[in-house]
Order: sequence, then C-alpha cells, then structure tokens
Amino acid sequence: MYYCGFFFFRAVNSKLTLNVILAVITIFTMTIPGMGTESNWYDCSTREVFTEEKRIWCDRLLKLQNATYIVPSSYTENPEYISVTLKNGEYQPNDDGQMFVTLVNERNWLTFGDIDGDGKIDAAVIFGVVPYGTALTTYLSVVLDIDGAAQAITPVALGERIMLNGPIVISNGGVRVSRLTATEVLEEFYSFSDSNLLKLEESP
Repeated sequence: MYYCGFFFFRAVNSKLTLNVILAVITIFTMTIPGMGTESNWYDCSTREVFTEEKRIWCDRLLKLQNATYIVPSSYTENPEYISVTLKNGEYQPNDDGQMFVTLVNERNWLTFGDIDGDGKIDAAVIFGVVPYGTALTTYLSVVLDIDGAAQAITPVALGERIMLNGPIVISNGGVRVSRLTATEVLEEFYSFSDSNLLKLEESP
C-alpha cells in the first residue's frame, strides 16, 4: 500500500505570519498479493556511470521535475486553470503559502509509455495542489512527448488524499489507477482522447 500524505503548518513570529507548507510524502509499503510493481525505477542520485537505459530514464525524470503543468487555481466545480513551471518537482511563487504544487516523485506514482500511439514516449504523473489556502487535492496528468516538447494536458482530480494499491500504468490508450479507500479497492481507468483524460465506468 502506498500512502501520500501532505501536512501543513502555520509558523508565527512577532513580525510576520507565514503559511509554511511542508509537503511530506510518506510511503508505507506492505505486501499485497497480486500487486504489480514499476518494472524500471532508478535512483538517479547515485554516482556510478549510468547505463544508457538509466541515463535516458533519469533525463526524463529530471524533465518532469522541471516541466510546465496545467493546474487549477481553485478547488471548485469549474476552476480556472493556470500554467506553472516546477523547480525540482515543486512550485511556490512566493513565501506566503498561497499556492503550492508538488510532484509525487516516488516509485509507482509516475510511469512512462506511449499513451496516444504516436511512437513517442509520454509520462503519467500524480501531483498535489493547494490552491490559495484551500485543502490539498491530488491530480492525475499526462505529459506528452517527454523526450521532445513535453506538453502537459489538463489534469483530473483523484481526491484530497489517496492511497495507491499498486503502480499507475499506461495501457490501452489510457492510465490505470488502482487505489484504496477505507472500504474497497478502486480499479479506475482514465482514457486518453483529444488531449484529455476521461474516467470510464468500466475498465477495458
């Protein structure tokens, strides 16, 4: 089981009140029968000479951590979307804590594959957004052509906090997300069409 938690604290001193956002990603892992794993995951912080496969993978991860994403400016039914560029996997425009975006840079929370059948490698990612003082919401997005233009699409909301039951997977022209609630396992499939993700009632 993989749990993504974000915790927020308010720091106060005599001159200034700041919203200090600490994004803490805590991964608790236990064995679940039949649960898959991401086949290729590399530690890009090691200092050995990378194999060609690892070099390409780490270059893609670095590009994701500094890519431009489309994110909602509020958690409402029809929010306005804005573009933000991450730096080392995070975005916070100033120190007042009014907007925060963080990419979940952990095994099983992102994956690579060809989602639209054009022969180019794309990426599926999960990130958390705290828009202007409201609660954290977790989103799923796709970055098209990670080795080229790296164009992110409009994300879909997964929930305020989620627990994965296994890795997200690009397959059959979409993204599979297996996650846990307090009472059940949800097997969700988001079909990719016309640069949008659409949740299907039944997984293909």
